[in-house]
Order: sequence, then structure tokens, then C-alpha cells
Amino acid sequence: MIIFICDDVNEDALQLKSIITDSGFNARIEIFNTGEGVLKHISSSKMPDICFLDILMPEKDGVTIAEQMREKGYGGHIVFLTNSNDYAAQSYKVKASSYLLKPPDHNEVTRVIRELLDALKAADTAGVLINSKKLSTFILFKDIAHIEVSDHKIYYRMKNGSTVEENARISDIAARLQDRRFAQCHRSFVVNMDEIYQMQGNKVVMNNGKTIPITRYYANFAKTYIGYLLEEDT
Repeated sequence: MIIFICDDVNEDALQLKSIITDSGFNARIEIFNTGEGVLKHISSSKMPDICFLDILMPEKDGVTIAEQMREKGYGGHIVFLTNSNDYAAQSYKVKASSYLLKPPDHNEVTRVIRELLDALKAADTAGVLINSKKLSTFILFKDIAHIEVSDHKIYYRMKNGSTVEENARISDIAARLQDRRFAQCHRSFVVNMDEIYQMQGNKVVMNNGKTIPITRYYANFAKTYIGYLLEEDT
């Protein structure tokens, strides 16, 4: 999870960062003291999942920054930081997800982030476009159980039991699956860790009953999977 905090008072930004970190969320947190810094960053880099914006800032207020973020295509969550609860109308205008009174309360910050994480999971519309000679098919990451390669073909095994086929190499697919739920456990298999039923030594059993081996080359797979589970529990 990527979180931006924009507050012209650096001590306030650091306090909020400390609360988020101490709450156990697995997040990369970046602090900006001006709205312009946020705008430049989202134009040239990966956009954040959640952006905390102080409403009262000297150069550009948080609402103006939020409007410009939306104009640049930012569709993530915006949470306003304010000393007053009189900004409901402005929050609605820019489709803000919530606002927090300053100084931020630990429990309130935790509650808001958990709610937004639940919303992000529910919205889960990330996927990949599969090209074949006959047609192109867009499939959602959440619908993939696992992926396997055989005879220079990639087979996307879907949770509903169907298969989508593509002429490609497993290395090509790994580069396109930029999603933390996927991990490779074998040179011929990439699994959706959400679909693992259990690990049994050097193999995983998927929810669909498929047993997939874990080879020594991918011995760090177990560590990756455990880290993923711990991240999901936060």
C-alpha cells in the first residue's frame, strides 16, 4: 500500500506517519509539505492508494490540490486533515473518502485506513489483457487461481474452472502480473496466494484441489507467502 501525507507542518505529518506505522499497516509512506510536490509526484510515478491532505495550507489549500489531483486522473482515496469539521461540502465536491480532525487520534486513523482498505479490496478491478489470434480477453487478477506454462503456451487457470490460453513465456507473464497476490513457486507455475488452501512441505494445495510443487530455486516462496498473509491481517 502506498500512502501520501501532505501537510505544510512537518511535525504534524511525521506524527501521522508514526501513527500509521505503529498501527502495523504494511505501507510505503511519503511525506510532502506542499501540494505541488504531490501533484508533480502523481504525474511521474505510481499513484498512492490513500492520500492524506491538510486542508489549510498557505500556497494552495487541500481542496484545490484535491481538485487538481482528480483532474490528473487520480482515482484513489483522499482523506482531509483539518482543525474543523466544517468542510463536509468541500469533501463531497472532490469525492473525498473521509476527513480527520487534527491532531489525529490513533484509533480514528486506524479505523479510517481499515475502512479504505476494505473498499480497495471490494473495488478490485485490476487485471490483464490476454491476446490470442482470434480475440483479446481481459481477465481480472482476482479471478485467476494459478498460471502455468507448457509447450510455449501460458494457461490461465481461472477460479471458475475455465482456462484462458496465450502464446507467451512465463517470464513475459511475470513482468505483466504487477500485483502482490501473485508469486512464482516453480519455473512453470505462478500462483494467486489468495487461492492457496494450505502449504504442505514443498508443495501448495490450491482451493480448487490442484497441487503445485515448490522447487528449491523458489525456496523463498514460503517466506513470501507468510509475509503476504501477515500483511493481509493488518
